[in-house]
Parts: sequence; C-alpha cells; structure tokens
Amino acid sequence: HSFPTRRSSDLKPPAKRSLPANDWKRRGRIFSVSCDGKEYYPRYQLDAVFQPLPIIGNILKAYGECADTWSIATWFQFPNSWIAKEVGSKAVPVAPKDALDRANDVIKAARSQKGTYVA
Repeated sequence: HSFPTRRSSDLKPPAKRSLPANDWKRRGRIFSVSCDGKEYYPRYQLDAVFQPLPIIGNILKAYGECADTWSIATWFQFPNSWIAKEVGSKAVPVAPKDALDRANDVIKAARSQKGTYVA
C-alpha cells in the first residue's frame, strides 16, 4: 500500500481549535485553564501540527485529579526539584514544561506532588 505523504507545510491547525481540544481534554490527553469565561490550552501540550503530545496524558494520569486546573498549570510552569539539569557542579531545578523530553523524570515528579500544595 502506498500512503500519500504530507509535508509539514500542508498541515494546519483546525479552523476551530476548541473542537478537538474539548474532546482531548475530556479524554485526559490535555488540560485547560479558565479565565474570564474562556478556556485556554497551554501550547506546550501540543506538537508542531497541533496534536496532543502523548506524554501530557501520562503526566496528567500520574498527577492525579485536581479540583482546580490552575494548580496543574502552575506545576508545569515552575521549576521542580524532582527534575534537574546539571549546570557546572550544581543541579538546577527545571520546569516540567521544559523537560517533556524526559518522560520518566517528569512522571516521577508528577507522582511526587500528590498530597502537596502548589502555590
């Protein structure tokens, strides 16, 4: 079988981005935050062609349920001591959103937050 090839220049986000995003959110593949009655989806959850990164669903599952999605948005945004990079002889914390290529570390960090408070 021969499948048509698609160039990245042929791939565009859907005209109405909220339609697939709502479904992905319902299925636990991404999350959103609400502000002034609108839903916002952090861009780092999506790949170059606006599809959910598989790691996000795994992180959300490890993180567990949260009553306020701003808490997970905050967790992704701020440096986390469970995820570090070496800078010289020091280990420097990295924000989970900047370490999505390190699945094991980020999932471990998500599991470690259960029962804690993020401000």
